[in-house]
Amino acid sequence: SAPVELPFLPFGGAVISSTEALALSEVPERLAVVGGGYIGLELGIAFAKLGAKVSVVEALPRVLAQYDAELTRPVVKRLAELGIEVLVNAKAKGLSSKGDALLVETASGKNAKIAADRILVTVGRKPVVEDWGLEQIDLDMAGRFIRIDDQCRTSMRGIFAIGDVTGEPMLAHRAMAQGEMVAEIVAGHKRSWDKRSIPAICFTDPELVTAGLSPDEAKRLGGEIKVGLFPFAANGRAMTKMSEDGFVRVVARADNHLVLGIQAVGQGVSELSTAFGLALEMGARLEDIAGTIHAHPTQGEGFQEAALKALGRVLHV
Repeated sequence: SAPVELPFLPFGGAVISSTEALALSEVPERLAVVGGGYIGLELGIAFAKLGAKVSVVEALPRVLAQYDAELTRPVVKRLAELGIEVLVNAKAKGLSSKGDALLVETASGKNAKIAADRILVTVGRKPVVEDWGLEQIDLDMAGRFIRIDDQCRTSMRGIFAIGDVTGEPMLAHRAMAQGEMVAEIVAGHKRSWDKRSIPAICFTDPELVTAGLSPDEAKRLGGEIKVGLFPFAANGRAMTKMSEDGFVRVVARADNHLVLGIQAVGQGVSELSTAFGLALEMGARLEDIAGTIHAHPTQGEGFQEAALKALGRVLHV
């Protein structure tokens, strides 16, 4: 995939994509970030910690809109602590005539300027489906992406597709797993593809982890659900790290307690993603997680406690 370019903010000079942001020779004194998704906030937070004055412009009513508001609240709090200016319901309009500021239409409809040495555009990524021969082989598409089945087969026999060109989630570990599966299929083994248990991590401060369904997504499937949320404010390891903001949340079916999704926000929670993915991959129920002894003191205890909370048996809240 490639970064999406805005027609009124083409890449070049002061306007950069995430690729150029990772290759800067010095930290910009003032950085304007267009797009408050995970890429924009990951990089924006990193540059703020390195000393840049960072402003984020987001067209939607809140940043990290792909996550629910409960999950992102600790991140929004941290943005303020880092001195990052966040403008929501605001639209980037272009570059100033001198090239030293981002022109913005604010939520109130007024025009404003954000002084910036660099303008980082992070409004998404698009599949790279041009200039490598796709038009000659006429594969079926799913919107902008190449259509595949559960074995990564395309509409043309003998041609497989993996990675970002096959759609969301655009994650490196997803592409690697797809590639491994295709290699095994080509070698004659039986494999199929199921993306439901892929963890996704937002490396902000604090970090976000999601795997499976959110509470709202689970409700939309129909049927009753149970949700257990355990705050890190009651977790001994989080206390010793002085990182008590955040929580672990488990979503399960109410009838048989099958775990449908797991989310977490907090310092270092990316390391819990493996346990979350494993639980979903193995079809764990709340009792499986609650009955597994978790070492103390660790943040992983929050996973067990969230399952206990959903069962009505929480110990430490």
